[in-house]
Amino acid sequence: MQHPRLVSPGSFCWNQDCPDYGKVGHGNIIKFGRTQKGTQRYRCKTCSKTFVQTKGTVFYGRHHSQETILECLAWLAERSSLAAIHRVKGIKEETVLDWLKEAAKHVEEIEALLLANYHLTRAQLDALWTYVGHKGERGHPEEEERGTFWRGTIIDIDTRLRVGRAIGKEEGEVATALMAKLKARGHPDSPPAIASDGEGSYREAMVKTWGKAPKYAGRGRRPRRRQAQPDWHYLQVIKNRSGNRWKGITIKVVYGDPEEVLNLLGEHTAYVERTHLTSRQMNGRLVRKTLSFSKRREMLEASCAWEDWVYNLTRSVKTLRIEAGNGRGRWQPRSPAMAAGLTDHIWTVKELLMTVVAPDVTNTK
Repeated sequence: MQHPRLVSPGSFCWNQDCPDYGKVGHGNIIKFGRTQKGTQRYRCKTCSKTFVQTKGTVFYGRHHSQETILECLAWLAERSSLAAIHRVKGIKEETVLDWLKEAAKHVEEIEALLLANYHLTRAQLDALWTYVGHKGERGHPEEEERGTFWRGTIIDIDTRLRVGRAIGKEEGEVATALMAKLKARGHPDSPPAIASDGEGSYREAMVKTWGKAPKYAGRGRRPRRRQAQPDWHYLQVIKNRSGNRWKGITIKVVYGDPEEVLNLLGEHTAYVERTHLTSRQMNGRLVRKTLSFSKRREMLEASCAWEDWVYNLTRSVKTLRIEAGNGRGRWQPRSPAMAAGLTDHIWTVKELLMTVVAPDVTNTK
């Protein structure tokens, strides 16, 4: 079910000096007319402060209508470019970028709440490459903030939920960031069962993140080098190529009993590779042979955050559907967030933008 702290902006008082600040469903909020633009206003009976329905959202204080902002952000998750939106809607690219940055911050707050203690049984990790600033053409060498970048993704095998992402110049940097994210979100002591390709330094990143030095035997120098633990499960799917020609794959069980690891993880990374295909279809900044690549890293990070949660909450995945149980052979579509038990329905983009995280206070009725 949906988290109790994910609420509409009119569910609590926004005044931090109010004794009832952040208390959801406390009975202190009443409707208080509408603005000249028709936006609902609310009033707190405790502190007498008023606020509008868009408080805390990307729509707050904007000159453009909610419908216009909603359309533009939805188009960005449908692979539309800033130039295309400007041609169709007549809105400056800089304005749409500002909306995208605010939308990314918004969904990252939701992500931090929903995935704070999300525990995976099985995960797949992979990274795809893209560009920032330029495509590395002649006369444009690689720079710290420009050139080729890698976007890494963690996906829950059982629900297809994207539970983490990282962007960096090197695959090793991305691997370390992804493992740190897993450790912070539900896996403080050991990693989940993981499948990845043979690149990206995931093995080294696992040891760096969760590895432990052997117990001191009481003689000689105390061991300090971290080592993998016996309960780990990690499999690599190594793609064999000759030049640009694909020759086949080699399955390598790195940690764990081979039979147990293969039964648990299979012999592929198809789910994360398929979600990367979806990413390229949703996010124009990840498409290689176009001019829509990001010119700044911060906008690549923002667009990836926005894309991930449009995918997690608003998109149904055909392989996740279940029988409706009405005896008519019909199916109930489900999003990855529904399959993961984070919500009970497929959200709309408007619902995603109009749902805020209530402050972390004691909510008593």
